[in-house]
Amino acid sequence: MASLQTRDSNTIGHQVFPINTDVARIGRYADCDICLDHNGVSREHARLIREKNGYYIEDLQSRNGTFLNDQQVTGKARLREGDLLRFCNVELIFSSDDTNFGDHSSSVQILSDKSRAYLSDADEELDNAYTVKSQIKLTDKRPVLTSANAAVKLQAMIDIGRNLGAAVDQVLPQLVQNLLKIFLQADCAYILLNDSSGRLELKAFQHRDPNNQDSFRISRSILEKVAQSKAAILSDDVANDSRFEPSESIVNYSIYSIMAAPVMDYDQSEVLGVIQVDARSTGRKFTYEDLDLLVSLAYQVAVSYQNAKLHEIAMTEKIMEREMNIANTVQRGLLPLAPPTIPNYGFYDFYRPAKYLGGDYYDYIMLPDGRLVFALGDVSGKGVAASLLMAKLSAEVRSGLIIETTFEGTVQRLNRVFCEPRWDNRFITFFFGVLNPATNEIVFHNAGHVPPILVATDGTVTMLGEPKIGLPLGVMDDTEYPESSFVIQNGQTLVIISDGITDAMNSQGQYFTTEGVLNYLKKVRTESVIEFGKNLINAIHSFAGREPQSDDQSLIVVGRRDT
Repeated sequence: MASLQTRDSNTIGHQVFPINTDVARIGRYADCDICLDHNGVSREHARLIREKNGYYIEDLQSRNGTFLNDQQVTGKARLREGDLLRFCNVELIFSSDDTNFGDHSSSVQILSDKSRAYLSDADEELDNAYTVKSQIKLTDKRPVLTSANAAVKLQAMIDIGRNLGAAVDQVLPQLVQNLLKIFLQADCAYILLNDSSGRLELKAFQHRDPNNQDSFRISRSILEKVAQSKAAILSDDVANDSRFEPSESIVNYSIYSIMAAPVMDYDQSEVLGVIQVDARSTGRKFTYEDLDLLVSLAYQVAVSYQNAKLHEIAMTEKIMEREMNIANTVQRGLLPLAPPTIPNYGFYDFYRPAKYLGGDYYDYIMLPDGRLVFALGDVSGKGVAASLLMAKLSAEVRSGLIIETTFEGTVQRLNRVFCEPRWDNRFITFFFGVLNPATNEIVFHNAGHVPPILVATDGTVTMLGEPKIGLPLGVMDDTEYPESSFVIQNGQTLVIISDGITDAMNSQGQYFTTEGVLNYLKKVRTESVIEFGKNLINAIHSFAGREPQSDDQSLIVVGRRDT
């Protein structure tokens, strides 16, 4: 059964119209056999007629005309497989057998010279016609320029080489034109490349005669045979192949000789597509030397195609890098612009993600009564997901301080929020401290984080609150986080770090470790809190050298320095 199928679903949607009568009226009227709901279509616009020798389209003196392959129909016009009918903005593709049409309408290509190529799955008759008289594996490639038209071939190959740096969409139309210059016996040239699903898709087609209005069918299965064998093939007399009984399809296609070569990737392991040329009317056969040259050209297509893909990937990565830089700037905007200023106290902070975006968080929040909240957290994992949770943590800390009446209640609320299943089982280690400058007391709660380190003036280091460390946020919703407290003395310094500090690794695979931090802090002798923090960071980076940072690093230093 013949059918018409919409080429572009933007006008009347995706539709298939079966043709099951000898005369099918086409128009806007609801009682038309093919109803096109579009204002530009006349009520009875045209009719499709089935006769003994095929199908015809006839315009019924419509207001805007009927167009066949972009030519206005006057009287009756013969329809062939894959023809394009246009009624105003409605475009329909004709199929004489809808089983050959099916869901492959995307394979029909309308190209610049009004010629058409139709990629078919069901043309088994044509498949049987291809006799492989010559076959070349790509490892046998030996480019040859015969003397008959060596100058023309050489110039065409030079033109191809000049275009290799251009985009694929620009190269392929020029390439099929050059194929017809190189192979003078060819009537048609095709280039097919794999789409995202690995299926061959027609990318470029050229017929030698720009006025030719016939449709040309390409057998998908023969192309897939070329791709599977990874070998170029030559059939030098399709119509007279002894294995094939003559049929109407072969007579219609008039294919006399054909060549096809696979387009391979750099290491010859993957087929990227297929190049095909065929002779339909010249009566001249392709030779082994022609096939040899086609294989060489397939290499150039592969180079152009893969270079373009690499360029596309590079451009995508460049865009992504720019977006990540913007996201990094936004994320840093969630962190404090500067340490707080409190008499008799100094502060230093440091933050560096392992990637563009990190999961570490720190903040200073000044309370109305003059106390200072300082917090540091470490979301499990790195990258975008961790950074989003870091932003959520930043917001929840501030809202929790407003909602809850106690600091422990604030931490417990954070834990309940991150115990919700929507966070993909991620957890957060979290330190929450409160400094009262009036009394010099610091109270803190620890949710699975590295214990804070208190450094005395004589170099004594003490890890505080270890017995009261609770589970990280997001592990168990009923976890308690008991309070620890101490009075910070003049000259003492409190250091809060993330595990990216202790996990810094050098080229020998050694970690800086918590012990390494403690040993370094025992030797620090400086009055300035800022210098104290900078010296610790410099020591860690000196230890790691050029070894890539494996985890986000963050640090808060709080020092009492009475004047």
